[in-house]
Amino acid sequence: MSSQLQLRNSYSSKVRAVKKKLPLEVYLLGAVSLFTDIASEMIYPLLPLFLTGVLGASTTVVGLVEGIAEATASLFKVVGGRVSDRIAARKPLLLFGYGFPALLRPMLALATAPWMVLAYRFLDRVGKGVRTAPRDALIAEVTPQETYGRAYGFHRAMDSLGATLGPLLAFLLLPLLDFRGVFWVSALPALLATALLLFLREKRGLARPLPPLRLSNFSPQYRWFLLVSGIYTLGLASNAFLILRLSDLGLSAAQSTLVYTLYNLLYALMAYPLGVLGDRVGARHLVLGGFALYALVYLGFGFSFAAWQGIALFMLYALYSAAFEGSSRAYLAQIIPAEEKASAIGFYHTLVGLLLLPASALFGFLWQQFDPQVAFFTAAGFAGLALVLFLLDPTRRQPYTC
Repeated sequence: MSSQLQLRNSYSSKVRAVKKKLPLEVYLLGAVSLFTDIASEMIYPLLPLFLTGVLGASTTVVGLVEGIAEATASLFKVVGGRVSDRIAARKPLLLFGYGFPALLRPMLALATAPWMVLAYRFLDRVGKGVRTAPRDALIAEVTPQETYGRAYGFHRAMDSLGATLGPLLAFLLLPLLDFRGVFWVSALPALLATALLLFLREKRGLARPLPPLRLSNFSPQYRWFLLVSGIYTLGLASNAFLILRLSDLGLSAAQSTLVYTLYNLLYALMAYPLGVLGDRVGARHLVLGGFALYALVYLGFGFSFAAWQGIALFMLYALYSAAFEGSSRAYLAQIIPAEEKASAIGFYHTLVGLLLLPASALFGFLWQQFDPQVAFFTAAGFAGLALVLFLLDPTRRQPYTC
């Protein structure tokens, strides 16, 4: 009877927590991400066309620009987290991370050579890298643990909504303003996002020296999750490959773009409800479900032979993204020490970001040298292995240590 009463009380407390409003800071950071993603996604799909069609760059240069940009963002995520923990503050890093790229928009609008676009993308991704870990850490710090799923789910929803609205705005404005005009206009939502941060309040701690960043300083559960995430990431592929698969299945470029827009919209709509579900059933269960759904979607893409199947699988992929992106952040926030929260989050994002490069290279190699099916089945295999290792986690019953 006592165990049943404990379970009932635990469930009741989770339900009460779900009904509570999220902290104001979470709503504010969600709005910041919304406007930042609108600004970024107004530019992102146009850059390859601007580089090749206006500045005369080759596709090799386009690949170099994007490769350097993403690697830069990954490397600076651990830097941003480390500095934030060192000064015991999040807001200064957020103001720099969001404000600096917003002020750089004229560099892109006035670019006359590919190297200027490269410089912009490099500096822009420095800002993204610096802000990511402090932002995720601040969400965890202002939110009760039992509502982590809702908080991160809401943030991912706003982020994805911005990623949906940005390309649509670019599509509408491009015939009227051309590339440079769209780049100038994109500065407005970016500056608005930075202005919103001025209303953000945080309770700063005392600056303190930190011990060297060693994995041994963190909990066994965190280290195991890093291992699982590393294996899983080796099976992740760029969304560009999924769009390419839609083309193989008979969709035109315009139709594939529409499907990708629907993907972002469904992601935005489902991220928050799935975050609420994560708070009720536990973030760990949604992470497990994410691994499983990713494996099934990629198996499906390997076996698919008709366009409608590819569209259906892309929508399932949106559900995976909405469930996994928020729940993995919520789970991560639960297994890391408060005093080095941003450092641990930054290290995680850096590891995942750096592994995405060989992961996409491997996927592309398997696609080109063998067959798309081989690439998709291999990716599904990595996700399946991650699922098994996460289920077998030997650290779950070990005492928490920092």
